[in-house]
Amino acid sequence: MARRKLVALLTGLALAVGAAVTVGLAGAADNADIGWGSWGNTANQNRHSSANLIDVNNVSQLGRLFTVDFLKIDPTLKKGQQSFPIEVDGKLYVTTGDANVFSIDATNGKVNWRWSPANTAIFKNFGIVANRGVAVCGGHVYILLLDMTIVELDATTGALVKQVPIGKAVPGAAPNYGYSETSAPICANDRIIIGAAGSEYGVRGFVMAYNLDLTPAWPNPFWTIPPEGTQWRSQSRIVGGGVVWTPTTVDPKTNTLYFGTGSATPLYYAELRPGSNPRADSLIAVDLATGKLKWWQQQMSFNEWSYDTAQPPMVYDGKVGGKKRHVVSVATMEGVWFAYDADTGQPFHQRVKVIDRSEHPPLKAGEIVTVYPSSLGGINFSPASYDPKTNYVLNSASETAAYFVKVPLSAEQKKRKLLLGDVFLGLGNGDFGTQLTGWRDHGSISAIDVDSGKQVWKFNTPEPERGGVTTTEGGIGFAGGGDGVLRAFETATGKLLFSFQVGLQIASGPTVYTIAGKQYVAVTAGGTPTSSGGGTVGTQLHVFALGASQTQSKPPKLPALTQTAVAAAAPAQAAAEQLTISASAAVPLRQHATRSAVVRRTAFGTPHLRTASGLSLKPWDANTSNQQDAKGTLVVGNSPVAGAKISVDGYVIPTATADDGSFTYPVDITMARRHVARVADASGATVGGKALSAADQAALQGVTSGFSVGYAVDRLKARINKDGSVRVTGRVADTAGTPPPIVGLYTYQLEGTVTDSAGKPLQGAVVVTRTSDRQFWTFSSASDATGHYTSFFSASDQSTDDPVPYVLQVALGATNYVYASQIKFERTKSSRMDIKLPTAGGAFAAPTITSKVGAVYQGLVVGVRGPGGVVKPVFERWPDATGTFSMVLPAALRGKTVTFWQSQRIAYSTVPQLPGDRVDLREWPKALGPQVPTGLGSLTLPK
Repeated sequence: MARRKLVALLTGLALAVGAAVTVGLAGAADNADIGWGSWGNTANQNRHSSANLIDVNNVSQLGRLFTVDFLKIDPTLKKGQQSFPIEVDGKLYVTTGDANVFSIDATNGKVNWRWSPANTAIFKNFGIVANRGVAVCGGHVYILLLDMTIVELDATTGALVKQVPIGKAVPGAAPNYGYSETSAPICANDRIIIGAAGSEYGVRGFVMAYNLDLTPAWPNPFWTIPPEGTQWRSQSRIVGGGVVWTPTTVDPKTNTLYFGTGSATPLYYAELRPGSNPRADSLIAVDLATGKLKWWQQQMSFNEWSYDTAQPPMVYDGKVGGKKRHVVSVATMEGVWFAYDADTGQPFHQRVKVIDRSEHPPLKAGEIVTVYPSSLGGINFSPASYDPKTNYVLNSASETAAYFVKVPLSAEQKKRKLLLGDVFLGLGNGDFGTQLTGWRDHGSISAIDVDSGKQVWKFNTPEPERGGVTTTEGGIGFAGGGDGVLRAFETATGKLLFSFQVGLQIASGPTVYTIAGKQYVAVTAGGTPTSSGGGTVGTQLHVFALGASQTQSKPPKLPALTQTAVAAAAPAQAAAEQLTISASAAVPLRQHATRSAVVRRTAFGTPHLRTASGLSLKPWDANTSNQQDAKGTLVVGNSPVAGAKISVDGYVIPTATADDGSFTYPVDITMARRHVARVADASGATVGGKALSAADQAALQGVTSGFSVGYAVDRLKARINKDGSVRVTGRVADTAGTPPPIVGLYTYQLEGTVTDSAGKPLQGAVVVTRTSDRQFWTFSSASDATGHYTSFFSASDQSTDDPVPYVLQVALGATNYVYASQIKFERTKSSRMDIKLPTAGGAFAAPTITSKVGAVYQGLVVGVRGPGGVVKPVFERWPDATGTFSMVLPAALRGKTVTFWQSQRIAYSTVPQLPGDRVDLREWPKALGPQVPTGLGSLTLPK
């Protein structure tokens, strides 16, 4: 009863504009319903509908059937709207910017259900809040949340089925490392495919596939660029990017996944990432079943203007040069269009101009450079549409321009651009440059003939186009603009046939569907923070049909053309010392075999998982999948187990163990990590042809082991010191002889306590800090039972302020607390901050802040295990620039054999941590986590 009352309340709050008017069309009632089942209608992202009830003869009769104003349902929802509606079985699924999901009757606007994240207060604190939609498949709705989790909902009821942190399958994919989720997942061939945003924060781009139950569908993420600190990412930890921040594309026929990648970062300062930055700004094709690379093509090999390949690619069969071809095409933020053979990646057409001006001279430090387009356009995330009747690709674009002023940096300042959170993009005049004097950003819609690769028609629109184009079999194209106008035009000619003002900026593509012989067009409105004057004044859904109300809304308030001057900026403020990497030759480590820990016996003996260990790390290669097949064997006693299913890091290997008990896992060979293996299913297992009892199966499922990948350990030496302790030295390097990235300053630490107004500790509170210049935000750990929290924290920004101003908020479940003024911290120092919250949400009093000595450092540590487990050394030195390390072990280990492990350590220290210098041992582990690679060499110590 309570649920019915809630739905009735939500339905009553949905604002209906106009009335449903049935238009009789011959044969319309006989047509089967045509849905819009994915972000781009179909997995190939062609944004073309077979609906033909609206055509060039009657499109002028379109009217607004209803509007759902989400702020009338809940005034606290985040303003701005970029959601692309999906229509399945008469229901529209729409999101708001802060990841609320609505199921709406697609014919009348009634709300069926609404789902809200439990931690909505955290979402209010993000610097960028956007959500572009959901995936619907298998009776479930899938949405990606800003906090890097995937949510699965029941499509009928909206009930939460499952919520999974992406970081479980994608190492490091968390908000505090700069990642966020803003786009829709894609469902195809029983896979959920995702990427993530965050290029500007130096993250590592990836794509990952999941099964419908949100277990990993691939053995490893597909990483688009090298690991942190290696190759062209070696100069600074803010170097990264190549993210896949828009929806991906699937060709169901060939089971191929296509996606574009973002720019390398820093966006405007290529000196910190020299070279072509392979697989950034690229179109990539991988096998959807395995996640392995098929081919890749780079659209811009040198990019200092922040031009991503952000548009979702399209796959289709079309004529090229008079012959039928299987084509994948994509347009870029540079404003140009490419078409390739979808199977091989061979180009058909390259650099076809979509926008009028694509002119971007090299940037020069301290000088004003005019660029067309700005880093917001030509083609941002706005998807294209392929019309099979005309063989045209239709693009909506942003015709933009800007002044760029590159920051001049001294050699010392370049070294100090290192910290997590010290987001250095390279411009001294804002994140996107400055508006060009006398220029007005506007939009355009155009068509390219795939056969010839030439633009055949084009018309301009008053505001930048961000939402994309949709075409139909009725010969109509639909697009919504930043001026709030939904336009319909003839696909063949570009002739404008219909326009309608919805009242808010449109930054999403129209959805077309038919129900019971009636065709509908749906589009959301509310704008984005970075287009059409920051059009984030509402969040609405508008649905159109023939014969409905033609009463239009008042236009949104848009900024007038401004005349803005720009001056060269001062050098950016320094952050922290940068340390460089040198290379040296090394001998690859020998392979070792390890046995899993003993668990319960079976009737056949004690079970073991034997896995290859000590796999030597190899350099990342842009032209490969960067995987190596590793062997394992499942046995009981000395007898092999056949027919068992093995999982590694949650991924279930499709092929069961062979008759000899063996299995193969394609391990990521470029990252130092242990991949945890376990028996996932023993129900079909046999030993010597005999089935296992339920007890034996349970015993097998308790067995674990792992595949360890690490830097090769060689040149090992040991000698006894005068005090009886043992000094061990050695060297770590990959198979090419390159040592690991050296230890360096990572960021600073913020910690403290959160209490209520009576001083009682609050558990579960998340402290959020955000710089005021770039809005880099960090989230603390949830406070524990004592109210204590810790957080990454970079007390620096691009201004010269000291102390540094910050925005401060606290999230406790759905309750949001704010500090009404800016909080200030001493530059480049760690701090303690104690916060006392009021009894209800709202503003809180000034917290107590004290600076403290110390910082967070990152580097690879080498340790050993002895007969009693992890050994805490008496003394340890970090690997130096050549990879050489040393440690002093207790005298009790003399004559014992030790095995080596490695761990990428991110830890707080009160003393500086430098390469070759002493490691702060106060946080040395007592036991190793499951992902720490072990068995990376052994040494028998002298007696």
